Amino acid sequence: MSFSLFQLRLCFLAPLLATAFALDGTREPGGASLWGEQRDVVVARRTDRPLIGILSQSLGPDSMNGASYDPRNSYIAASYVKFVEAGGARAVPILQDMPAEEIRRRFAAVNGILIPGGSQSLEPGHPYYDATKLLLDLTIEENDKGVHFPLHGTCLGFEALAVAVSGNYSLLQDVRATDAPAALIPTLQTSKSDFFGHMQPAVYKALMSGPVAYENHVHGFDYAAMTDNPALRDFFVVLTYSLDKDGEAYVSTMEARDYPVSATQWHPEKNAFEWSPDLHIAHDESGVLTTLSVAANFVKKARQNAHAPASREEENDMLIYNWSPRFSGRDGGAFDQVYVFPPWEDVSYHQ
Repeated sequence: MSFSLFQLRLCFLAPLLATAFALDGTREPGGASLWGEQRDVVVARRTDRPLIGILSQSLGPDSMNGASYDPRNSYIAASYVKFVEAGGARAVPILQDMPAEEIRRRFAAVNGILIPGGSQSLEPGHPYYDATKLLLDLTIEENDKGVHFPLHGTCLGFEALAVAVSGNYSLLQDVRATDAPAALIPTLQTSKSDFFGHMQPAVYKALMSGPVAYENHVHGFDYAAMTDNPALRDFFVVLTYSLDKDGEAYVSTMEARDYPVSATQWHPEKNAFEWSPDLHIAHDESGVLTTLSVAANFVKKARQNAHAPASREEENDMLIYNWSPRFSGRDGGAFDQVYVFPPWEDVSYHQ
């Protein structure tokens, strides 16, 4: 039996918002969060129509299981779109091969950025990395001007942000964490972080005590890599570690010291929105509430930004609703659904 996003919100999001965030613990920028303590961020102007830009990446054969595969195309897994919608936002695709001026235009129209997971080269000259670096630079510039703007990276996005911040293209190490859900191991900074500080205690406990956080990656880095890269260490605070299949520890959650930038090596979107029976994703209540808690907190931060499209027409042209997802999971694709985009130069109308 299928369920709609509206039903999902009715069943889960309302009680989550009532319980996941303790009212006496709500923290605005400039409050008690790690980055907020060190910044004066302008939040007088807000939006109740948040838009989240989601970066696409090159389409690989495994994404579509060979169906309709064209290496010139890029894609966004639909679970990331559903993730931001579950938090109360709408998605705007940012195609990796858009020219910088178009990426800047879309950045000025959205209220936050999500860098998804996947498998791409993380070196200059590769479109996913170059677009990630530009979006990170724009995020830093905007916050340095006193304009609150959040960014989150998941899995490959986590790795891309770490490489971009450190400038070290050999930062990543091999880890055995494919389809390897794991408990998160907290640090002294975890409970007082912005990322985890808003969570319902039961959700936080579940993440720290059992395999709720879904890990699915072959690269990562340990704490020694942080200490060996001053730029990375000075930018990010480590919030959690995880253990791979060999019992080796790697960094699994980070939060920027001075900016509303977070990164998870694990996948908060998959618990509620990816359903392959071949993957060990926690779909119990704790797993679903993890998805909704992380989504709600991210979108809450996005509401503190007042970016907006120049017109209703521009907003409509940018929205993900102009595209239809494909049921890629039917034939064993890596995701249940994906949005597939032609090269930007071939798009019939440049939204």
